[in-house]
Amino acid sequence: MVETGLDAPGRQWRTMSVTTGVAGLAGFVLVAVSQALVQAGGGEPAFDAPGQEILGFFETRNDTLYPIGSFLGLIAVLALLWFFAGFWVVLRSAEGMPPWRSVVALGSGLVYVVLVMRPGWDLAGFRADEGVDPQLARLAYDNGNLGFANAWLALASFLVAAGWIILSTRALPAWLGWVALAAAAGFLAGRAFWTTPIWLIPYAAYWLWTIVVSVQLLRGRLRTASAAQ
Repeated sequence: MVETGLDAPGRQWRTMSVTTGVAGLAGFVLVAVSQALVQAGGGEPAFDAPGQEILGFFETRNDTLYPIGSFLGLIAVLALLWFFAGFWVVLRSAEGMPPWRSVVALGSGLVYVVLVMRPGWDLAGFRADEGVDPQLARLAYDNGNLGFANAWLALASFLVAAGWIILSTRALPAWLGWVALAAAAGFLAGRAFWTTPIWLIPYAAYWLWTIVVSVQLLRGRLRTASAAQ
């Protein structure tokens, strides 16, 4: 049987693997930098904070750092889109036929990107200097946060599909499959109680998983369906 995917010596597959790994790591770095810039001037209020506190948060944002951080956050999401697309190719190659779970992973990643890129905080932050009503500030804040919380369900679906393929094919170490499933369960719980900080646990696990997977992609340490048979 002719091997395909990352087990083949093809230059295109190596390029795909490296690009996907770089995209995953870039997404993490960009998110970290974006949040650092957005938080300049004080940390964000709790999801269920009152309108006046939320308005104060927007009013104390740095006029230069906040828009830069917001822009970098969007670039981070685009980097993750490249990661999802490249990792779909890896999952499809490992899964074999029919590649239905890898399609679920790709579709879930696309839903996550769409939900996260919807306007939210910027609806209020952009106009804070002109005067924003506390209720409108709270509406924009809630809109952004709830959209982010809904995106956790898409991440959960992506992680279930990816974790399932990893465990059934051993394309990656089995513990990465279990971490993916555990993080997916955490995101479901986080969405159920979205105003609490419980979501930070699966969110941290997700980024740890993404970093490790990205490093594996950079090193080419993956097995395809033909190699697993």
